[in-house]
Amino acid sequence: MRPTPLELEDLPAGPPTGTLLVRLDDLPAHGGKELVFRDGTMVLRLLLQRTDKGVVVYENRCPHAGTPLNMFDDKFLDISGKRLLCRTHGALFDMASGLCVRGPCKGDHLRSVQVEMKDGAIYSA
Repeated sequence: MRPTPLELEDLPAGPPTGTLLVRLDDLPAHGGKELVFRDGTMVLRLLLQRTDKGVVVYENRCPHAGTPLNMFDDKFLDISGKRLLCRTHGALFDMASGLCVRGPCKGDHLRSVQVEMKDGAIYSA
């Protein structure tokens, strides 16, 4: 079962509703971006990835090990460019649904994030 989308302002370290997350023009050519929010010892990591149909936003946390999908940079795609890749154990996720289709968390989902797109930018919702 797909988890309920996250509302960022309800999370420790989450920004309030209406916070600018990123302007679409500021996404790199490969389309991926990690955002990190901190409040004291609390940390919230998000991943944003441009797709053929827009941009997806998920909590940057693998359901298998709890680690971020990326290790060192803002790159989240597998070699085919069609699926999100967890670099810790090689799990692959469908970009549109966040469903793990291969790896140790097969059948689990990434947690999607409530966002609003307007005027060429993405805001927390």
